[in-house]
Amino acid sequence: MLSKAGNFVAFQLGWCASVLGAAHNRPWLGPLTVSFLLGMHLWKIPHAWHAVRFILGVGLLGATIDSALGYLGILVFRDSLIAPWLCPPWLIALWVIFATTLQSSLSWLAGRYWIAVFLGGLFGPVSYYAGQELGSLSLGNNVQVTLVTLSVLWALLMPCLARWAAKQTRE
Repeated sequence: MLSKAGNFVAFQLGWCASVLGAAHNRPWLGPLTVSFLLGMHLWKIPHAWHAVRFILGVGLLGATIDSALGYLGILVFRDSLIAPWLCPPWLIALWVIFATTLQSSLSWLAGRYWIAVFLGGLFGPVSYYAGQELGSLSLGNNVQVTLVTLSVLWALLMPCLARWAAKQTRE
């Protein structure tokens, strides 16, 4: 397992590869980079299956959430493969690499759920807004309403994810 600092850096690399890759018509760059970083993350974990189940679960949850947001027009994806509202692979890769932080560099959020509410409500929408500004996706027609919606969603989601990660780590 990477150190907590290494995990934080790996997340930043995965985020940049995913978002910038999608923005520059290289949507495969994020999933490839995240696959490599995930392999590094899992390399020395004694019971990697628990981490893999959690990471895949977060990836599936994230794909479902972002697809629903796409269906509602809150998010607009540049590179839809099947349906214009379906969460693209580069964004699923972001959820996967984010999941690794919940059991590593963000594990300190376990039991600190009000901090998780605050951080989720702040940085969740900031991440999507940065994605829009870099050109990988678009926020809905009313950016302010979209940002508030994302803030509420992430304020609710982040403590749940922190709790889930802590539970998985104990098993």
